Amino acid sequence: MKQIGMGFLLLAVLLTACETDFEVNALWEETTIVYGLLDQSIDTQEVVIYKAFLGEESAYVMAQEADSIFYAEEELEVFLFGLEGTDTLQSISLDYTLVEGREEGVFSTEYSVVYTTTEQLDASLKYHLWIHNVKTGHVVTSNTNLVEPLDINAGFTDEVTFYKNGEYRDYRLKWESSKYGLIYQPTLRFYYHEKNVNTGTVVRKHIDWDYPQMYVESNNGNENMEAVFSGQSFYYFVLNGLEENNSLHRINAKELEDGFPESDYWTGGIDFLFVVGGEEVAQYIEINNLPNLVFQDPPTYTNIENGVGVFSSRLHASQEGKTLDFLSLKELSEGDLTEDLNFVHP
Repeated sequence: MKQIGMGFLLLAVLLTACETDFEVNALWEETTIVYGLLDQSIDTQEVVIYKAFLGEESAYVMAQEADSIFYAEEELEVFLFGLEGTDTLQSISLDYTLVEGREEGVFSTEYSVVYTTTEQLDASLKYHLWIHNVKTGHVVTSNTNLVEPLDINAGFTDEVTFYKNGEYRDYRLKWESSKYGLIYQPTLRFYYHEKNVNTGTVVRKHIDWDYPQMYVESNNGNENMEAVFSGQSFYYFVLNGLEENNSLHRINAKELEDGFPESDYWTGGIDFLFVVGGEEVAQYIEINNLPNLVFQDPPTYTNIENGVGVFSSRLHASQEGKTLDFLSLKELSEGDLTEDLNFVHP
């Protein structure tokens, strides 16, 4: 097992800036770009499909026109087929979905297009993506298995200890790898409530501590894995994530019954979140040695037949309702690193 310090799960789905002038001296060839991550743990599946553009104008100019990169609404048929061996047990038609506006950049800010479905996926099936251009007859396909559920070790207690007996303590988060899951991104989510002492307003917030991504060689699952969260690093994480403000009092809690009550009414305070990436997206990241989230064109890895891109799977999982123990809360309130953040302790 090794760690990869690079983002992977929230894929950027459009190409980076390119100001190259294309010389159109050959016959036109249709090139379909596909990016999709199926995730049975969420309500809506999305597949982004667009086209390579060739024209007399520069790529920079043509990228400003949405119809230069996106297919028209009736131009594509897009299906997901759930397969068990050679048998098709599920057939899903994806809907053309228009998303108004995009962030400013090289590519068109008029709109973007995704192909979506809210039909529930079956983790026991392999999914075949089928894209048909009804105008040209061009067919693009790909396949992926779904990442199976993640088995997170609950431990013997819901308490998390980062400080005890005058010293920082590491916390070990343990789980078994999922079948078809190769990349793992654990995240510690730290919840807190802020009370403005001048207005009485109470607001819940959170900050996230992303652990370095972890990679396993086998997609068979059941491999023991763990992320070690350093106690001292935890307090630095809180220190760097919040600002000192004497008009704010804070409580590390996910839920409060009413206002800013006694500690008996605090609930939670820490969740552990996971995003697990499938085999194909893991290969894409490793082969391309990506320094960031942006796909380059052309990629050196693709699993799209008659097209370019990546079609894979991911899974969201969580372990919720963890709490800092008494001494860790006391250190949060009184310790040298975080005492000026005005955390209340039991």
